[in-house]
Amino acid sequence: MSRWLFASVFLLLAVGGVALAQNCTVRCYFVTPEVDGVIETAIINAISHAQKTLDIALFSFTDDQLGNAVVHARRRGVSVRVLLAEGQERVLGGEHGKLVNAGVVVSVAQGLGYFHHNFAIIDRELVITGSYDWSDAADQHNYENVVFISCPALTASQTVAEQYTSEFERLWRTLGGETLSQPQPTVAASAETLILIDVVDPIGECIYLLNISSVDLDLAGWSISDLEGRYTFPDETIIEPNEPYEVCIDTYNPTHDPQKLLLDDLDDEIFLATPEGKIVDEVVW
Repeated sequence: MSRWLFASVFLLLAVGGVALAQNCTVRCYFVTPEVDGVIETAIINAISHAQKTLDIALFSFTDDQLGNAVVHARRRGVSVRVLLAEGQERVLGGEHGKLVNAGVVVSVAQGLGYFHHNFAIIDRELVITGSYDWSDAADQHNYENVVFISCPALTASQTVAEQYTSEFERLWRTLGGETLSQPQPTVAASAETLILIDVVDPIGECIYLLNISSVDLDLAGWSISDLEGRYTFPDETIIEPNEPYEVCIDTYNPTHDPQKLLLDDLDDEIFLATPEGKIVDEVVW
């Protein structure tokens, strides 16, 4: 079964001969090959609450759901920077192309040794770190851990998040290679990395999808589902770039059949899937 541990830690830190008493909040999560989604869900939830900044340093980034969460943060106006290990721009199924096409500032580490960091800093207040890289393998097949740390002070002058931010800035400055923030014609991308759920309006029973590419994309055969009902988009359902595409109950369930797709006002979820059934984005509320 899945396990997670929440701990409020009271730390007594001796710095320069001065004892500093601080309250720190630490949350620990663990996954096994038999249980996935625990860490992924926790990270997505944290990213969804980012308001100002999101800095990410990763060895591997192939998890579509985490990639979508980063893109959503960027679209909300969060300043996002992603530093990836060299070679991630060429990994099949990697998030590099999706991020670049969404306008996220992405840099690839270039230097001696393996870039094996796995951490993120949200709003320069919360640090997420651990063995868990943001990959499909970590989520579905591995034994992994992650720790969420929100601690007012590590030293007399710097918080934990500030310490990590200082290291991120150093890495960005010294290892960052070519920095990309605009769509690149050389980036191989498919519709499944470029169509996202933008907004869900449960009360109005409307779902808004977004095409983050620079060309029209066809949703024929794609579907939206709440695990109880499903709507499949007909042929020639064209979504234009950067223009939210609205689909409401009059389209996906005009008779308001309770056995079909309906949005609960307070507690529900929506999944967007390709014609092959691969879930590429989800919103839970």
